[in-house]
Amino acid sequence: MDTAIPIIVAAISALVGFLVWVAQRRIEHREAERLRKEKLYEQLLEAIVELASFGNGAPFLIESQKAWLYASDAVLTAINDYLKVFLEQGSPPGSRTTPEERIAKQQAEAKIRLAIRQDLFPSTKIDIHWIVEKWQPVASSKEAILEYLDRRKKVAS
Repeated sequence: MDTAIPIIVAAISALVGFLVWVAQRRIEHREAERLRKEKLYEQLLEAIVELASFGNGAPFLIESQKAWLYASDAVLTAINDYLKVFLEQGSPPGSRTTPEERIAKQQAEAKIRLAIRQDLFPSTKIDIHWIVEKWQPVASSKEAILEYLDRRKKVAS
């Protein structure tokens, strides 16, 4: 009996240690996956800016196709809805649009942003009502956007 207690304690300690190790690995894996998605979503959002700001749809086409490999169903649905808005309006980005067309584009973009946020941070308090009432998209000139993206690429490399 005297030797059984230390053996039981050692076995329980080993089991607890193993369970903690497994939990830690799961947490690390989830965080690595979130960071990977964050980087990919960042590229998607940059592509949206390029399309919405000056009509270059190539980056969005490529990034939206890559999204099939990692994005949630809600993000893919929002991407599809965003593309529908551009196709239905038929006017190239940057051209004169009616207030209704601008609102439709803003709402479609907002839905992508919300779906991304909910995918990365499921407990977010941001919802569609907040976006409709509070979020204001900001625009800049083509040159300023390109200069910023170029500067960022130089810093990253």
